[in-house]
Amino acid sequence: MSETWDVYTIDRKLTGKTCLRGEQDGLADDEFHLWVMVWIRNPQTGKYLTSLRSADKVTDPLKWETVAGHSIAGETSLDAALREVHEEVGLTLKAEDAKILATKVATTYDGRRENYIRDSFYFETTDEPDLNKATTREVIQTKWISFAEFKESYERGECCMNMGDLYGFESNPVPSDRYGSIIGQIVKGKIDRPMGSCHPRHKDMTYPVNYGYVTGVIGGDGAEQDIYLLGEDTPVEEFTGKVIAVYHRYDDKETKWIVVPCDENGNIRSGIKIPDKDEIYAKIAFQEQFFSGVLVV
Repeated sequence: MSETWDVYTIDRKLTGKTCLRGEQDGLADDEFHLWVMVWIRNPQTGKYLTSLRSADKVTDPLKWETVAGHSIAGETSLDAALREVHEEVGLTLKAEDAKILATKVATTYDGRRENYIRDSFYFETTDEPDLNKATTREVIQTKWISFAEFKESYERGECCMNMGDLYGFESNPVPSDRYGSIIGQIVKGKIDRPMGSCHPRHKDMTYPVNYGYVTGVIGGDGAEQDIYLLGEDTPVEEFTGKVIAVYHRYDDKETKWIVVPCDENGNIRSGIKIPDKDEIYAKIAFQEQFFSGVLVV
């Protein structure tokens, strides 16, 4: 029996519609489905749980992966993560132990439209998987591997492509305290890619928001610090704004500051609503869909 999935807007609001698994290609441009990845680590050994997909899988049979799956109708992404772990590897994890490692909102993948919202969860446990307790037969073997072992396996082509996200999580973790002094700052700068303009190299990418940099502040790439200016509905050339969040990229040297217009004293301009996390992810998805990262607020 086919799974039924809820359909969401790009900022994760339920549309009231559903679709059947396999019919997501029929979603409209502004409709999205929700799926999850789950990274499980043993804190005593530092190793990650991986599972071997069964031979009858349509995609990537007999390849290693982490637990992954789609949210069925009525589920949150956390509900889906907990269910998929139990179904695939027979582990029961606790909701209160969950941590979001990354969220990706994507509209294209490998040159084709692929509207999805994906949450990557992280859990720690010393419990062992038990395929006898699994309620599906999607997995035929499990093993714990170190990050070094994972890299070797991935580079040999033995893993599903989405396993590559682990590179970023391990190699470029979110600093525990670096952004605390940044969020809340009042910053000024220039908008060099105004709303409606095209990317200088990728002409098919149009900026739906104003994108620029903070004057005199150097970012991780050695250039001035990039920002997304949210709250303006027309192109602008300069800005004074307050940093409300930082988008930390795992697979890049750059971070992106999320800024809303304010006055010299830090008062948010009248009429501007501060976006929540889902709204920010939606606004920056046009570019950040090509990276793996997490929003720090």
